[in-house]
Amino acid sequence: MKLDIRHVCFVVKNLEDAVATFCSLWDIGPFRFLDSDHPEGIVYGKNVHYKGKLAFAEAGDIEIELIEPTEGESIWMEHLREKGEGVHHLAVSVTNLGKEVARLKKAGIGVLQSGETEHIKLAYMDTEGILGVIIELLQNK
Repeated sequence: MKLDIRHVCFVVKNLEDAVATFCSLWDIGPFRFLDSDHPEGIVYGKNVHYKGKLAFAEAGDIEIELIEPTEGESIWMEHLREKGEGVHHLAVSVTNLGKEVARLKKAGIGVLQSGETEHIKLAYMDTEGILGVIIELLQNK
């Protein structure tokens, strides 16, 4: 599979403050804001409900994503609690999420968190130990 990086994500404590910081440091924006609600998400193999506030802005050929976890237990909330604010994951576009998850599982890489929204299916893969960062697989619906 060709590596197609879609965005770099930062987990933040306060979305509005983080957007202001990014905009003050670089010529970035405008940011697009949305709420992410995963009523049927899976975190570490358990069905959970989690939410976050998200903002996206173009940064050259990729996007910057900012996530403020707001509800439920998720790997976003875990990162904020254990490591503080900072880079959380790189998102990679895939055409067949199930096939790519299966391929990575054969390589010994598990799924940390998964879910879907109206527009995408996603799976966060347990790559931090081997790559230093989590890889999120994204498939457009």
